[in-house]
Amino acid sequence: MAAPKDQAVLETSIGALLDDGDFHELDRRLGRFNLFEAVGGVRAELRHSNFLGFIFSPNRSHGLGSVVLERTLRAMLEQMSPAERPVRTLELALNDLDDAIVHRERDDIDLLIEIPSLELVVMIENKVGSSAGDGQLARYKEVVEHRFPTQRRLFVLLTADGVDPGCDGYMPFSYRRLAQVFVSITESDQVAAGPKMILTHYVEMLRRHVVPDDDLRDLALRLYEKHREAFDFVFEARPQPAGVLEALGGRILGVQGLIADRPGANIFRFLPELWDEALPQFRCDPTKWTRTGRALLFEAKVNPNTGRVHLILVLGPCHPDVRRAFYDAAAKSPLFKGLVKPMGNVTATVYSRELLTPAQAVDLDFDQQVNNVSLAWSDFQGRELMALIAEVEAIAPPLSES
Repeated sequence: MAAPKDQAVLETSIGALLDDGDFHELDRRLGRFNLFEAVGGVRAELRHSNFLGFIFSPNRSHGLGSVVLERTLRAMLEQMSPAERPVRTLELALNDLDDAIVHRERDDIDLLIEIPSLELVVMIENKVGSSAGDGQLARYKEVVEHRFPTQRRLFVLLTADGVDPGCDGYMPFSYRRLAQVFVSITESDQVAAGPKMILTHYVEMLRRHVVPDDDLRDLALRLYEKHREAFDFVFEARPQPAGVLEALGGRILGVQGLIADRPGANIFRFLPELWDEALPQFRCDPTKWTRTGRALLFEAKVNPNTGRVHLILVLGPCHPDVRRAFYDAAAKSPLFKGLVKPMGNVTATVYSRELLTPAQAVDLDFDQQVNNVSLAWSDFQGRELMALIAEVEAIAPPLSES
């Protein structure tokens, strides 16, 4: 508890903050009603993809025709060298894109856009707060190349900051740049009030939650410099995402037979204790993955940016023959839901389940998050945990194969 003198200083600091005009301006801008926040479309990739699929489709009811698709594609091409562009910018400007067809989740691809007039196919993988899985981009690229062997193709990874896709043939594109494109459209006098409002709300939501708004950042920094003590006190008192993981860890270790591996940042690793003796083939070099040398572990993970809580079973870098035999057997079993293909070189996810979505992390307070994660864990424990453990032991290759 703060000493009386410190308490008085803190109360004065908080009072000064509440009287500051900049604070009320920040509150007004952050507290203003937003359509996308109201429906929970903040960091949920599915809802972002649904909206982009809608706004990119020329013949949907938004009243913008092909202008959003054309401007976005032009911005993408501008980031590429002329030699890399599948179509020329002039060719894009001169063609009518009203024949464009936008597919959602075709072959599990977030956005697949066919433009017959340009003989062009655009594939967009959308990652708001997560990263692409092992081999995911390469797999989608192969699907598109097989399905559209004669068309020109553009492969795009859309992220908050336009990170390097790390996969040949893909170009990075950022939500920051997308927001700029949408703002430029709203500034046109030819855009009606309704479509302008939709785009404005979407950009406002992006700048609040996905990409930084420089004006808001400057305003927040000024406030912090003036009222540092008040902000530091509030910051220290906030519920931590790790607190959800801590609560989940307690539930996990309350299950008889489960033990913890070494802890990590925003991650809780665990396993059935009997695996240490019953499955010696799942060992690895402690310098290559876990310091305990265990090569088959459950992981409960919290994304510090989105608050998402994810439960996975990970196969580490044990003997190559053991890895391949176990992975192939797991791929054939219906119990290993969310198995990621192809198998990663160092680690491979062979089971995956979401315990708390990014949307829930935004919409729920700390106690509600803990409750949701606890309920999801209870469901996993009752329906899948023991069956998974038994299946692992059944399909594990014998030690002699290693």
